[in-house]
Amino acid sequence: MAAAPPRQLTIDNPYPAGGTWYSGNLHVASVRGLGRDLPSTIGRWYGEHGYAFLGISDANTYTWPSEFGSRAFTGVPVVDASYSFADILAIGTDHWLPASTLQQALDWIAHDGGLPVLAAPLSPSKPQPVASLIGLNRLFGLEVYNARLATAGPGQGDATALWDQLLSAGHRVFGFAGDDALSLADPAIGHAWVEVLAPAADSDSLLSSLRQGAFTASTGAEFTTFSVEGTTITAEAAEGSSLRFIGHGGRLLKAASSATASYRVNGDEGYVRVEAIRDDGARAWSQPFFLSWR
Repeated sequence: MAAAPPRQLTIDNPYPAGGTWYSGNLHVASVRGLGRDLPSTIGRWYGEHGYAFLGISDANTYTWPSEFGSRAFTGVPVVDASYSFADILAIGTDHWLPASTLQQALDWIAHDGGLPVLAAPLSPSKPQPVASLIGLNRLFGLEVYNARLATAGPGQGDATALWDQLLSAGHRVFGFAGDDALSLADPAIGHAWVEVLAPAADSDSLLSSLRQGAFTASTGAEFTTFSVEGTTITAEAAEGSSLRFIGHGGRLLKAASSATASYRVNGDEGYVRVEAIRDDGARAWSQPFFLSWR
């Protein structure tokens, strides 16, 4: 009887070769929901501050991208599906449906073609126990950094540890960051966003890249390239940054004081994600490189 061929370690690289990085925000409210400014005013602010796209996520209300987007500035459909138990960004959807549990909310968003992202998971008004989140299905993303919560104090808006717990439990969950601002005067505005690697900045291209995990979350630091050669992951960030490779359980696998570094996978990490830390403390989070034996 022939011996079974040896299994090979496979690294799932979410970042395709080519494309352009586009900055955008998917968590901000207008006067159509809980915010205080018109959608057009908000869109103008983000466009003037170097962003390529915006999704206005009003609570249980669809704010049409035509109200804040233009040919030069892309509007992305998002609804903040808000319930007494949680807030979920329904990215790529144009409606809201009732739900009595978090699982029901995730189910309708995913069924209708949207990307359900748990927003502000550390919110004291809607706390999310780790045990209940681990039992969920169809959770696409987690807001690992919420700028509005971060204004309450250091660490208040940083859900990185929760993300690692979900990843370590076997969930394929992507990391997001957002302002969650309620007005242009909100101190949170402009402090957290996503960078999407896409062939173009139109809504369809951006949503396709988001769906593939071809994006990063940021509070100011920037990645420039990722690559995988064999079992080696290489990341490059903007000058003035250091890099950290993180694995199962939030374990530090490697730290590098340079803006470019590589990590050779040995196969027991479960996943590998990368953080870039700028000299002033600003951060960026890559998506996980998931590992499997085939």
